[in-house]
Amino acid sequence: MFETITPESIKENILNELEQVDVREGSYTNNLVSPTALAIWKLYDSLNALIPMVYVDETSGVYIDKKAANYGITRKSGTKASAVLHFTGVDGKVVPKGAVFLTGDGLEFVIESAVTLTAGAASTTAIAAEAGEAYNVLSGSITQQIVSISGLTGVTNEAAVGGTDPESDKSLVERLYAYLRKPATSGNVYHYEQWALAVDGVGGVKVAPLWNGPGTVKVLIVNPAKAPVDQEVVTRCADHIDQNRPIGATVTVESASALTINVEATITIESTTTKSAVKEAFANSLNAYLQSIAFEKYELIYNRLAFMLLDIEGVIDYADLTVNGGTSNITIAANEVPVAGMVVIS
Repeated sequence: MFETITPESIKENILNELEQVDVREGSYTNNLVSPTALAIWKLYDSLNALIPMVYVDETSGVYIDKKAANYGITRKSGTKASAVLHFTGVDGKVVPKGAVFLTGDGLEFVIESAVTLTAGAASTTAIAAEAGEAYNVLSGSITQQIVSISGLTGVTNEAAVGGTDPESDKSLVERLYAYLRKPATSGNVYHYEQWALAVDGVGGVKVAPLWNGPGTVKVLIVNPAKAPVDQEVVTRCADHIDQNRPIGATVTVESASALTINVEATITIESTTTKSAVKEAFANSLNAYLQSIAFEKYELIYNRLAFMLLDIEGVIDYADLTVNGGTSNITIAANEVPVAGMVVIS
């Protein structure tokens, strides 16, 4: 913001204001002004730090939270996944509250309440040690004990659900500016968007007013990756909206459905790259494109994917590019979001 101001320019301006004084280089006055000019310049330079504090963006760090707090917006802390654990072992054995069980890669789950094995078996709920989607593990993943419990011979789990990541800086900034740019009043569309986006696990929302007659509202939601959410997130979102909605409104909250996008192509490449590198780059570009059009556009453009493929460094040409088995644009239904499926590059 003050790039044109330098210690030299400040010094020159000060010296130009002095009259009948020796200001030549090396003079007493010149030497006295030099450190003063430098100190003044440091002050100007430090003012640049105010820009991301006042005009926050993804690089503003803690100032994003401080700015958002001015409008009653707080960062979503994420939620912990839960899973039902099934135990086998000695009849009458007690698995104590707080016992920790792990997946093969070290994700910890803590028993919520003590349980006693009856007829050699028992089941109870365990909560993830931390918030995050990584804890939404598949069934049969939790098989280890952090401290061995005598008499307990086996443990397994049903699929863990409900884990969501803490909100990213990008998402919080987007919510802040959506609040400022889209005035929410009296249960209008923007109000429903804000209520939905305030819920952990919700990263995108589409509101359909009067979808089933007067007084009805449908809210479609997706996760931060613009993919469908599980029922637990839907329930949390519905409960939060129900606490805030205008009296008399009938609100339906649903997850958007996934439209899987499968892409196959044959490519010609230079010696500077490899097929696997091209596949990874294309998959990343495809994901970014699909997320950008979720709830925004309802047609996937075939030629856009072709351009994305040719834009990858080292790709000379392609042939036989198909999207979901065809070579035409893909229509996306009003209740769908496109989600990347198989990417086959040969």
